[in-house]
Amino acid sequence: MYKIQQMKGDNDYIRIATLIAKEVIGELSLTEQVELNSWLNEDAGNKRLYDKIRNSSEFNSWLEKYHNINIVSGWGKIVPVISKRKRQLFFRTLLKYAAIILFPIIIGGGILYLLKPFQDGISETPHQAAEIKPGSTKAVLILSDGKSIILDSLQRVQIEEENGILIHKEEGTLDYSQNAQSKKDELIYNTINIPHGGEYSLVLSDGTQVFLNSMSNFKYPVNFIGQVREVELTGEAYFIVSKDVQKPFIVKTNHVNIEVLGTSFNVNAYEKSGKVVTTLVEGKVNIQSGKNSGNHILVPDEQAVFNIETGAININKVDVSMYTEWRNGQLTFYNERLEDIMIILTRWYSANVIYLNPSVKKIRFSGNLDRYGDIRQILDIIQSTNKLNVEINNGTILFDEKK
Repeated sequence: MYKIQQMKGDNDYIRIATLIAKEVIGELSLTEQVELNSWLNEDAGNKRLYDKIRNSSEFNSWLEKYHNINIVSGWGKIVPVISKRKRQLFFRTLLKYAAIILFPIIIGGGILYLLKPFQDGISETPHQAAEIKPGSTKAVLILSDGKSIILDSLQRVQIEEENGILIHKEEGTLDYSQNAQSKKDELIYNTINIPHGGEYSLVLSDGTQVFLNSMSNFKYPVNFIGQVREVELTGEAYFIVSKDVQKPFIVKTNHVNIEVLGTSFNVNAYEKSGKVVTTLVEGKVNIQSGKNSGNHILVPDEQAVFNIETGAININKVDVSMYTEWRNGQLTFYNERLEDIMIILTRWYSANVIYLNPSVKKIRFSGNLDRYGDIRQILDIIQSTNKLNVEINNGTILFDEKK
């Protein structure tokens, strides 16, 4: 385990980062070498941390940049910033101009970034306590007039829209269905934003149920008007659509539209994922893309994966529970890359991830996790394979290649 001895404040971390940087470029004095050696010898964990910093992909990238430095240009851009910014912003600016700043500064600032998670703490294994918490029911509702309402309790309340329509909030669900017979003919929209580590559910005016996953954005009319029911999604949601042959239900994402009459399906449309994944549980859906990939009809147990870059759509038979059980509190992974698993987990859990060796991102794992339970359930599975080391420190999970 890592333990940084006798280091209480930011200046101590800056000092160690500076010593390591000066050592790399051969500018470490004899006195400074003794100081660095003393820190390394205080605890075996310090030496392990030192070795991992020196061998990390980030460190090698900084080293490569050192050989392409333009000192005059670099300082011309950074000096005016130093006098205006506080220390935190200063380090961000150093990183921004990494390719043209003096090597001791960029290395020192970078090492400080890697070193900081270990401040005054002990790196924990998955078998030790960790402050990594699962998400909860929370969201932000934005009304048609732009007013924001924080939804972070199970308290029962009524919210009135500007046109008099009432929104019923109860036990983590917003219910618009009691306004289904409203004579209001004005089409107005609400938007609900689900933050990191959040989830929320809706019952739309037609009775359609929508379960929203963390880091999602959903825009919808408070009352459906006309011959089509249309909503917009970024992120992930599970839909149970009320059947209405006369009024198709359309889910619009930034890249594909999904048209249904009455069915249950899951849509994963996170922008940074590079794809839109539609998984059909029951009924029938029509996938429409604007990139000339045509229309694609899904039947139950099929999944359509739209590649945002190429515009191609691939359809495969799948075990739909793998992609839909998140709404029932379960996360299941089968032969998934570690990086992809952690992207999903860190949307929900209050955790950061550092890969001390980039190659471990591609290692594949299978496992099941109670969505509301301890993240160590899945970390224990990963650790037990003996493919890599897993450590936890102050809410940060570190993965490293097994030596």
